[in-house]
Amino acid sequence: MAINKQLLRFLFLTGITYVLWLVTYEFFIKPSGFIDHLITENISYFICLFLDWLGYPSHYNIAQHVGETYIFLNQNTFPLIRVGASCNGLELLVLFSIFIVFFPGKITTKAWYIPLGLLVIHALNIFRNTMLTLMEIHQSIYFEFFHRYVFIFMVYGVIFLLWMWWVNHQPIKPTHEKA
Repeated sequence: MAINKQLLRFLFLTGITYVLWLVTYEFFIKPSGFIDHLITENISYFICLFLDWLGYPSHYNIAQHVGETYIFLNQNTFPLIRVGASCNGLELLVLFSIFIVFFPGKITTKAWYIPLGLLVIHALNIFRNTMLTLMEIHQSIYFEFFHRYVFIFMVYGVIFLLWMWWVNHQPIKPTHEKA
């Protein structure tokens, strides 16, 4: 019964914190666009870096909408792909952090595991966006399938594995109730 109380506490705290995050994001963070802009521009920078390395001269421009960039190939005036706030993975980074914060574990361990996990998730998201850009360059008929399903499953799968590693490496002390 005690473990159920711990689970209920975890679910309640993560749920409340996530709802607070959504409200804060929608009404304060999203309108300013600052965080979305930072992450999206970082992703776009690395996409162009990898494309240049692969022999596809590219550049990005910041779009009119805050938190969006456009990737251009060579000197084309028409953008190849748009990287928007919905592509930057901010929500996944926050959700991962919330799960780790409220799951039992040492604060010192959380202090290194959360940034490491965020770095892994962000790097994976850069890879995802780069692969989608390459698919668009080659006009792959599988672009939408990979965009909507394969890469989503891949990113959520890695987040789940990071979460499971955390859960399996934390000693959970059962509390004993008096009868």
